Amino acid sequence: MRQLSFNDRLAPKRAVAGRRTGYHSRMRAAWLRNLRRRARWFAGAGVGFVFAVLAGWWVLQPGNVHFLRVGVESIFHDTTASLGLTVENVYSVGHREAEPATILTALGIQRGDPIFAFAPGSARARVVALDWVKNATIERRLPNTIRVHIVERQPFALWQHNQRIQIIDRSGQVINSRDVPNYSHLPLIVGADAPRHAPALFNTLHSAFAVAEQIVSAVWIGARRWDLHFENGLTVSLPETRTDQAWQRLVHLLSVYDVRKDRITAIDLRLPDRAIFRVDPEPKINGNAT
Repeated sequence: MRQLSFNDRLAPKRAVAGRRTGYHSRMRAAWLRNLRRRARWFAGAGVGFVFAVLAGWWVLQPGNVHFLRVGVESIFHDTTASLGLTVENVYSVGHREAEPATILTALGIQRGDPIFAFAPGSARARVVALDWVKNATIERRLPNTIRVHIVERQPFALWQHNQRIQIIDRSGQVINSRDVPNYSHLPLIVGADAPRHAPALFNTLHSAFAVAEQIVSAVWIGARRWDLHFENGLTVSLPETRTDQAWQRLVHLLSVYDVRKDRITAIDLRLPDRAIFRVDPEPKINGNAT
């Protein structure tokens, strides 16, 4: 049996201890590195979280969202304008009564403005609000053109109400009173609710246009029927219902009677089986009784 010295017995043990010590050192270093990486990640996440909270708080403050949006849009518009995307041409078709200058003012745009700053939807609302405009289509055509297609209202009659005369279209929509002198040839309707009932009346009258064109005005009476006033001074009272039949009776009567010669001043057709005539007993010449 071999007896080992103290150093001989301990030598292997030191080697094992050294290996264990190195292993633990490496593990501790790796753990520290991992901890530092995690610490940096948590620090970054914490900063991001704080930033997100602050950003959310800022966005929730009144007016800040609008301020941010306006700022972004301004940068975008300036950038695109610098690339040549600006308004240089505005073309409009379909308008006759609406003035070009009025349309351009309603569009709210000038030459050189950024074309992406132009909002067709908002511009259309302003153009359609013009008195003669019934409908409009507005397009932005890159790089530099705005196109406007206008559908105008068609004048249908002159409407007298509350001592004021205005032009209306067939739907009863008031156009304006400014251009009445240019449309004095249109038939005149009178009464609060006359525009709503006038289309049906004129559809009936057009069956005998030669007679209808002699009418000066149509007055809506009692919210239920019409009185027709002719240029020769004749007044015709139509019934509440079956207006078309009464109109055909009137056309026949006017073909039989000479209103001026027979001094007829009024015909009442409100009764379905008869016509009541009012006659001026004394003919007048130049305003004086004979």
